Amino acid sequence: MAHLPGAQQRRPIANLPHQHQRPQPPAPRVTPYTPDNRELYAGPRNRLFLALRSSIPSEVDWALPRLVVASFDAPDSFKLDSWVDSVGALKEWPTKWLEGLEKEAAAFELRQGRLDFADVKGEDRSAKRLKRDLVLSTMPEWLSDPAVEKRATNSLLILRNASFSGPNAKTICKEPFLAFLNDFFSLPIPFLQHLLLRSPEPVHHIFATIQSIFPAMNTEIPGIRRIFGEVFPRLLMESSDIAVANDVLPILIMGQTIPNITYPPELVPYLLRLLALRPPGATLDLVLDLITAFTLNPVYARQILCDPNFMQHLKSLAVLLDHNGQNLSILYDGVPYMRAKAVLNPAGGAYKADESRKRRTLEREWAQKTIDPLSGRGMAMEVGTEPPTLSDAAKKRLFAMKEPQRSIAWMHEVFVYSSTAQVLQVTFWHAYRDFFSGPGSHEPLLSASEVIKNVTAAFPTAAAKVWNDAMGNQKFVIAGVGFRKGSDDSERFGCFWRDCAHREGATNPAQLIEHIQSFHVPPSTYTPCQWGSCTHAPCTLSHFLTHIPLGKPIAQVPDYLSCYAGTSPDWFSRQVVTARLPPPTISRMSFAGKKTATDANRRPVGTPLLAALTVRNLARTLRTEITLALPEDVPTEDEVQAKKKHLLEERYGLPIPESVIKEEEKEQEEANQGAAGKEMNMSDEERERAKAAFESIEEKVERIMEENVGNIGHYLGDAFGW
Repeated sequence: MAHLPGAQQRRPIANLPHQHQRPQPPAPRVTPYTPDNRELYAGPRNRLFLALRSSIPSEVDWALPRLVVASFDAPDSFKLDSWVDSVGALKEWPTKWLEGLEKEAAAFELRQGRLDFADVKGEDRSAKRLKRDLVLSTMPEWLSDPAVEKRATNSLLILRNASFSGPNAKTICKEPFLAFLNDFFSLPIPFLQHLLLRSPEPVHHIFATIQSIFPAMNTEIPGIRRIFGEVFPRLLMESSDIAVANDVLPILIMGQTIPNITYPPELVPYLLRLLALRPPGATLDLVLDLITAFTLNPVYARQILCDPNFMQHLKSLAVLLDHNGQNLSILYDGVPYMRAKAVLNPAGGAYKADESRKRRTLEREWAQKTIDPLSGRGMAMEVGTEPPTLSDAAKKRLFAMKEPQRSIAWMHEVFVYSSTAQVLQVTFWHAYRDFFSGPGSHEPLLSASEVIKNVTAAFPTAAAKVWNDAMGNQKFVIAGVGFRKGSDDSERFGCFWRDCAHREGATNPAQLIEHIQSFHVPPSTYTPCQWGSCTHAPCTLSHFLTHIPLGKPIAQVPDYLSCYAGTSPDWFSRQVVTARLPPPTISRMSFAGKKTATDANRRPVGTPLLAALTVRNLARTLRTEITLALPEDVPTEDEVQAKKKHLLEERYGLPIPESVIKEEEKEQEEANQGAAGKEMNMSDEERERAKAAFESIEEKVERIMEENVGNIGHYLGDAFGW
């Protein structure tokens, strides 16, 4: 792959997990390997590093654990430049381990059949395979020394812990350690994959060290570009270990700052496929961060746009725009003079139930004053044989009450005074039990005796007594009350004409009209309307129809209406409905949206931000490609000749100088080169396919721009309006 002109654009790199400000660790725990402060003194005669350089196994095994503990417990005070050639001493055992790995890698490659005999000529493949088998039969099996590997692991762990400090990072990334990295990553990729499965710890220590020392690393040293541009991408693509991906992805993100670095062409498609799998945790952010870095380069962005599956990849990115988003709902109070209050709707069930309750209260109080048991004066009223059917509003009010007020209010709704009526106590109790056993009632039922006792509280003149029927059988009854005749629904057709003596009896609109015409408004008479508080004159049939209720009640009538705070509650009961003020449009303003991750300054962070940046970069590249594909104004031959004539007349004399001809030829050559370079851009089919992909997510992008409160929409302007 050619060097990319846009690759030298540098971008800020997010801090690595271990580079964030860490909380103060607790006091180090003393272990058998905790070194004494006297053993960490600076100078060339430090005992621990002298033991490392001695190469005596017992001395090395004594010094390495102490240096591991010291580098971990106090990374800020563990300064490698305090000891002479400390990095060289720590690199000694990793180098020995690498020497064994190189021999093992040669045998591994030979055994896998990836080494060929270049000096064998004129022989077929079977002869080469026979020679290889002969070599393998004479070579002993290579086994790595576990002791050397353990010492190398401890040495690399010390370098890893020390690299978290800035001065140590500069000390480590000198020529000797970079040469070790170059030799280590010169091992064959398949063998490195095998090593990561067999002995992952030392390799991961190397990855962590590279992450820490990269800001101070000289990337111009030979081999560094190969490691970042070839080895690490291959390790990522050919490994299925999530731990390897978590280590290699940050390194590849850092490698984007290396000027003119190239990567394998299959790396970007691999990242897109990996993104579709939704890797867990921070791996998703790392993959997105690397893809975002690639889309900053027009060449890689064009490669993504030309992918045949770009529409599916773009939809996958669009889903991540509200990754882990939380639904947000906010209510705002309006200005005081625009705020509304709720009042009972005169046509609603709650208002009608309340009016019926007040009317029955007045009737009950009047009947109670009329009845005089001592003088024998009573009150005869027609009663029913079963409990009346109450409205939903009345049931809702009763179900919400507590005992004993609930049972008393229920009696006021169901029973009426009647000196000639009586109800069996069993029937009384069954009516109470059946009414409050429904699903809407949650208060425990009273016992039968308690309900009977509450009768005197609801109807003082009623009394529980024993009654002998015609057969001489004794029955327990409640005398002086009876079931209210009718129901709440039938009361809709009651007559509300003032001073009417026959308010009940109608069961439909036709019967109510017949009653009005018979008793209150005879035909061909001039009579003012006396329905309720109405005073309209004359009371014609067309006017009276405005008071008649419908044959079937409306299914849903709101119990409350909104009006301005300063409006009287009886405003909706006025006779002329056109004189009413229009109700407030809103009482509270509401906002519903979705909130994604943001920082303390309410700037977007995390997966949604990276997805938005990726979509934005791809959209900008596509718009640039569409602009470049527009036809340019090519001068005609006549215009060219006119230009030459102008140059001839204005600047030179006859004949045309040679310099003018060369200038024209140079301009033509540049135009031809531009046309040739333009052919390397996206084809018409690829542009239309990419444009169709962005059109498929326009609705999603528009919704996110409207609902997202994490400021993600600021980055999506270029992805909208195709």
